[in-house]
Amino acid sequence: MEYYRKKIPIGEKDIRKIIRSFEDAEYLYNEMQKEHPTRTHNARGHLLWDFIFTELDKNFMQVGYQVNTIKRGLWHALYIYDENSKYLYTFMRYKNFTNLQNKKPENKLSHYVNILSKLNDNLKETYQPVYEQMSFFKELPLDEDTDNELKKLLEEMTSKIIGEIERYAIVVVDQQKGKVQDIQCIIPTFNLDTMYSESWNEFINVHYEYETSVIEPVAQENAEINLEFKEHPINLTLKEQKTQEKVGGNGNDK
Repeated sequence: MEYYRKKIPIGEKDIRKIIRSFEDAEYLYNEMQKEHPTRTHNARGHLLWDFIFTELDKNFMQVGYQVNTIKRGLWHALYIYDENSKYLYTFMRYKNFTNLQNKKPENKLSHYVNILSKLNDNLKETYQPVYEQMSFFKELPLDEDTDNELKKLLEEMTSKIIGEIERYAIVVVDQQKGKVQDIQCIIPTFNLDTMYSESWNEFINVHYEYETSVIEPVAQENAEINLEFKEHPINLTLKEQKTQEKVGGNGNDK
């Protein structure tokens, strides 16, 4: 089979809006910390995402886009739907996306990113993934009840969107000390194989410089990844297994 090569239909102006949203959000967060310093920073990962989603919402609240949130467990993930291209976008840290990809199938089954990736299922029938996970864990076949439950969750997540969804894409970002260092847009399929990946690094530039003491939110973000799995268990009956396992889905959408 050939590789999927369809370029993601988004303009440079909107890509720069995404980059600016991430950088402005961290700037605003750090300004808040200067004004209201705290002794510890346990909530940094979650709170920083609140700022990022707020900036994305502000920058894309315009004609031609639908901006809303998906709630999974305690996590609210913001999405952007492009009415023209019919592409649905969510956002996540690059390292957390790769960590999620490499989890066992049953541990990522009902993560909201994996469920949304079912929107791209038809691609598997035609195209070869550009990158299949180098993992010992194979995708496990699902029984009919589990598959129906995942479809129901997908319908709930996308119920607020007015219009058809042609493709789901996730924007993954690596950000250091307030500056976006790397940004890619990935077309995933169920089980989170990468069908197509597009670098947007050429659109990164310096908007402002500021001094800040940055505390890397590694622990918090990793905790967020597992958050939804605790809140939304799914009773699995895999064809190759007779035992039932409970899984759920999160969010560092992060």
